[in-house]
Amino acid sequence: MFQIKSHYEIKEVDEKKGMVTGYASIFGNVDSDGDMVLPGAFLKTIQERGPASAKPRIKHLWQHSSWEVIGIPTTLKEDEKGLYFESQFGKDTFSQDKLQQHIDGLITELSIGYNRVKTEDVLDSDGKLQYRKLLELKLWEYSSVTWGANSLTEVVSAKGETADIMANLNKRLEALNKALRNGKYTDESAEQFESEIMKIQAIIGSLKVLPEPVIETTPTEQEPDRKAILESILTILKS
Repeated sequence: MFQIKSHYEIKEVDEKKGMVTGYASIFGNVDSDGDMVLPGAFLKTIQERGPASAKPRIKHLWQHSSWEVIGIPTTLKEDEKGLYFESQFGKDTFSQDKLQQHIDGLITELSIGYNRVKTEDVLDSDGKLQYRKLLELKLWEYSSVTWGANSLTEVVSAKGETADIMANLNKRLEALNKALRNGKYTDESAEQFESEIMKIQAIIGSLKVLPEPVIETTPTEQEPDRKAILESILTILKS
């Protein structure tokens, strides 16, 4: 089964060379899916499909779209931290537009598309699954992704605190406005930025008018505030 795993890091962007470097996967941490990628998980797939192999197949995509290849890995290797990559972006307008989004800090996260080959379940004393070790993966691609307006409900579910959500929204809003001012983007991207800005502004406005949660000793009393935030965001995203 094809899997997607998100939220790793961009390390560096070289504007002159059109290169982006970073980590497409990090070892040793249990993610929100209950998976832990272990060292060695990518060794075989890199050997068989990586940039130095006889048949290089792995690509750097935009938002997991197989039709939107924005770069190819010149380096793909495991180190002590995780799966390190160096990508050469294409010279076409679309790829250069996406490179600019990395330069401006609009894109800061990576996600991988893969198949599980070998796994090992880690169970607790009652026999319930604690997490799953990913021992070997077949890597198809890694993608530059954003948590943009369509994924804001995931941010709410993960954090649950209005202050944290507001901070993330304001940070994204600042980056979008800065990108629009520099005038380096295609008309299509500029329109997408403007649409996202309007939705974020509406969400911020809705969060400001939500009633403050009643502070109680039991965590269940916090749920109505989280539910109100989710309902507010979903209403705006559907508009």
